[in-house]
Amino acid sequence: MQSNVYIGQYSQQGHLGFSQVKFGTNGAVSSPSVKTDVVNPSYLTHSQHGLYVVSEVFQAEGAALHFLAGDEQYSQKVMLDGDAPCHVAISDTVDRVAVAYYGTGDFELFALEPAGKIGQRIAKLSNYGQGPHATRQLSPHGHQVMFIPNTTQLVTVDLGIDLLTFYHCEGKQVQQPQRLELPPGSGPRHVSFTQDGLFGFVLCELDESLTVIALTKQQWQIVTTITAFPEHSCHEAAAAIKLSVDERYVYLTSRGESVISWFDVSEPEHPAYQGYVKTHGAFPRDISITPDGKWLLAANQHSNNVSIFELDPKTGKPNWHSSLPDVIAPTCLVIGN
Repeated sequence: MQSNVYIGQYSQQGHLGFSQVKFGTNGAVSSPSVKTDVVNPSYLTHSQHGLYVVSEVFQAEGAALHFLAGDEQYSQKVMLDGDAPCHVAISDTVDRVAVAYYGTGDFELFALEPAGKIGQRIAKLSNYGQGPHATRQLSPHGHQVMFIPNTTQLVTVDLGIDLLTFYHCEGKQVQQPQRLELPPGSGPRHVSFTQDGLFGFVLCELDESLTVIALTKQQWQIVTTITAFPEHSCHEAAAAIKLSVDERYVYLTSRGESVISWFDVSEPEHPAYQGYVKTHGAFPRDISITPDGKWLLAANQHSNNVSIFELDPKTGKPNWHSSLPDVIAPTCLVIGN
């Protein structure tokens, strides 16, 4: 049994498009094949219908959201109204796709038509203000948008103003029930939620912290904030966060130290640090875990490789297995069918 792994990339060294590899349950991986000629396809996601890929450039340079049908017989390009789209997500409960803009700090929500085609714009969501960091928080910077599993709730993550905003998406209505402020200067980058939608784990880029949030009486609250990389210096470069399939562990990457740390979160309110491993590459921008929970892949942007780790089922430790070389500037890993 093999899975398709889609690798988002920055367009460097004459490379355009993103890559696809076949990954086996024994850790074997095929050579990459390049898909499309999209410029800076830095982030992508997938559904049963196909792939959704952002082109991370300025609006004036052609910022766009691409839909590529699973049979590759149909493609669609929608021009976007913002600078540097860096994240895209689809809902598992409502027919919606959402995009985050790092450059302009906005978020956009689109309808999805039958067979996955991108439909009309539903809403543009904007933030205002700045944070205390002298150079990184002069304005809003949308870094992630996602739908909380098994709900109609959308969350936006703004690194520039230390803010998570939660919306309800029903029909054409977008209601804003709550804004959750994180510690000033923390710079939230990505959040990962449990499948029951009761806990979230927020990785903050600037202070390299891990914040646990919980849903209590229909309101999100901060439970605790701890350092994400206890054995390393802060480089203001925390990047990826992913929960294990059984939701026992959470994995985090530091681009400055090129390490993966992991915590036992079987008691979500009390994350327990377990250790760290080197990524066998430089600048790990993203990680992804196979659906069987056995393998973790890390995209090392500056060393042009993807590292493959086998996860210890008892301790959660990522044990290095192999490396996929010659993948130019990998930025995102999505494991599909």
